[in-house]
Amino acid sequence: MNLHSLGQVIARRRREKGLTLKELSAAAGIGRSTLAALERGKITELGFARIARLCAAVDLALEARPLELGAPLLPHRHLTETAGRELTKTAVEDVIMRGGFSTWRGLVHAIQADKTGRIARRVREVTGALDKHDVRARAFATLLPDLLREQKR
Repeated sequence: MNLHSLGQVIARRRREKGLTLKELSAAAGIGRSTLAALERGKITELGFARIARLCAAVDLALEARPLELGAPLLPHRHLTETAGRELTKTAVEDVIMRGGFSTWRGLVHAIQADKTGRIARRVREVTGALDKHDVRARAFATLLPDLLREQKR
């Protein structure tokens, strides 16, 4: 989520609560014109403390969480949907061992989208632990160094 979309969420929540710009700005301790600019998407930076006060004033929670996919890459018979979206080690193993090229491509996109490198590390760990005599595991392991190199570019 970016500041522009957060401003829209705050504006919608303010209206739902029946607050004016003046009332919310006073409750959050920021200027009315600053709040108005945030809601219109005219501000590029506001600062965490101000955002936190605004969210608290309209009963919104700020949340930091690991990257999740919108949906699991592969339907998992033995995993929760959350585990599939968070790409746990077991989910990564399922993608490599049971998935096809389109599923592998989804895993590559997840690696590339994750700027923290967390998914790439997890995939590297899983690939290293898989049976090297399995054709699918060997094929994916062969592709992995190139994929991880592409991620760093």
